[in-house]
Amino acid sequence: MSPEKLELRRPSDGACYRRVTLAIERDGALTLHEHEIGAGQGDAWGQDEQEFTLSIPPDQVSRLALILAGEMLKGEREVAKRLTEICEANDVDCRIACWS
Repeated sequence: MSPEKLELRRPSDGACYRRVTLAIERDGALTLHEHEIGAGQGDAWGQDEQEFTLSIPPDQVSRLALILAGEMLKGEREVAKRLTEICEANDVDCRIACWS
């Protein structure tokens, strides 16, 4: 998938199909989309279907990014090193500056 769309849960092959994606839309909004078929216990394939979409407006995405990064880094001993590792592992450009 492209950096603008992540597959959080790939479709399954069993009696239940579930796909979850997270995407940055053209306008900068963040969208979580979940699609599930055959989710109920004992239900035949296709008998039940559910779709869920959560959208975060573009002006709130940077705030959410700050909150999520804070949650990920909370309690880390070497915060800058950990954030650098996350950026590098996900091809996110970052710049490091150090003063003594």
